[in-house]
Amino acid sequence: MSAIVRNHVSSTERKYHETDSAYVLPNDAIEQDRLDAQAAAITEMIGGQPFRAPLGDQKDVAKAVDVGCGTGIATLQIASVFPNAQVHGMDISPVPASTKSLAPTNVSWTVGNILNVKATDKEDHTAVREIFAPGSLNYIFGRMLFLGVNDWKTYFEVVGDSLHSGGLVEHQDLDWKFYRAQTDECLSDKWEWHKHVMEANSGKSGLSNFAGSGAESHMKAAGLEIVSVQRFEFSFMPSDKTPNSIRMGNYVQEKLMPHYPELLRKMLGEQGLPQADLERFQKDCVRDLSSEPGVHQKYTVTIARKP
Repeated sequence: MSAIVRNHVSSTERKYHETDSAYVLPNDAIEQDRLDAQAAAITEMIGGQPFRAPLGDQKDVAKAVDVGCGTGIATLQIASVFPNAQVHGMDISPVPASTKSLAPTNVSWTVGNILNVKATDKEDHTAVREIFAPGSLNYIFGRMLFLGVNDWKTYFEVVGDSLHSGGLVEHQDLDWKFYRAQTDECLSDKWEWHKHVMEANSGKSGLSNFAGSGAESHMKAAGLEIVSVQRFEFSFMPSDKTPNSIRMGNYVQEKLMPHYPELLRKMLGEQGLPQADLERFQKDCVRDLSSEPGVHQKYTVTIARKP
């Protein structure tokens, strides 16, 4: 996602629907470098491999998709795991030419939105609907879409319909709350700016404050069987208490935090806040998210199978 969240931060970052460009950042070399750095930090955070699904157990995989593929890193990784499968990388922005030049012949790129599988407008969504044809996919991967998808019920309905029997979906995403290192002690419940963010997300935007932990219930509602649910610490400040997240904390401080005040301004823009309050919230946000080692969001990896 070519935003501050894209697929890989797809996400803190951009809306996945084309009707609102509130969180879009330029899809330029700087943003692509940020997304690549984020992908590497996530991989280290979750144990050194980009995927947690039991992909080695998957036999005769013919078709897979990376939803909100961003710079296409995960798409290429999926293609290397399944060299005989047709692998689709899909995002609402084109992937960089440098990625396309590295892609093997089993990779295809599509500019599109998974939610348009069920769209009723007059636009041509044929390419997206072909990717998500009923019962056609063996593996669906989505990462960091929490500032992108504004209809999770429909998202997972499409996932459930398009998976082949025995096929897997792997969803990696964040909740919007912030915690103390190695605890479930929520720090952000006391932050005034954060309360406004939670209200904004649950209001007109349609975004979810629990895109990570909420995936399990949506998957079950779509008729999928849960394989595993794992939680990790997406650190905003590095801490020796969570060594796998040190790289993430360094990444956030160096490459993500400079964008946070502007992201906050855009997220709260429709609340009609006085300019003085908005400026105060921007300053408080930077202070709070850098307030102590190990402050983090919960990053949930949920894996489910189509019966």
